[in-house]
Amino acid sequence: MYRKRESAEKHLAVLPFWEELTADEKKMVLDRFTVKHFEKNQIINSSDSSCMGIVLVLKGAIRVCLLSEEGREITLYRIVKGEPCVTTASCVIRQITFDTLVCASQAADLLVIPADLCSFLSKSNIFFRLFIYETETERFSQAIWVMQEILFKRFDQRLAAYLIKTLEDSGSPDLRMTQEEIVRDVNSAREVVARMLRHFSSEGLVRVTRGHILITDPEGLKNLL
Repeated sequence: MYRKRESAEKHLAVLPFWEELTADEKKMVLDRFTVKHFEKNQIINSSDSSCMGIVLVLKGAIRVCLLSEEGREITLYRIVKGEPCVTTASCVIRQITFDTLVCASQAADLLVIPADLCSFLSKSNIFFRLFIYETETERFSQAIWVMQEILFKRFDQRLAAYLIKTLEDSGSPDLRMTQEEIVRDVNSAREVVARMLRHFSSEGLVRVTRGHILITDPEGLKNLL
């Protein structure tokens, strides 16, 4: 148990509010945090589920998206290892009035500070409350950027930018992903993604196989931008 608390404190120390908590507040967090595992594509939190609390990604990645009445998802942003998500604590942030879905884009381990404790800390500690609002403001800016991409950028540019960023993040030109994953991430229709990948393939920019996309000409993709 001691090692578990020590490990959690090491992870929590990267969050800007941690050193501003009192000794009693730190103890409450260390006494009550949990670590939860989620498989790829598993739903973590939604508007239909109970408020989870603030999470810190220890392993893997999660994504936050909007869900239309027809079931279409628009990915707003991703959160990777070492980053926090406060959208899962929407009951603490009363200003969040739109429905979001949070799921694991990769198998993920999350450190969870429960919602009721988050609510208490937001009232007792100004630094914790500022952390919540500053983090969600940053995420809101990312969401606005996504909307600008959808509204104002050609789809070939959006897809090229997505493929280049994925290459840079993974360090490999062989991207292990399905077209369905790309559809969710670039916020388009499956037939549009398939048609553009065929076009990129005919231009010698990529090679598409089942579950893989090999980027054969990264400079050519960058030129589209």
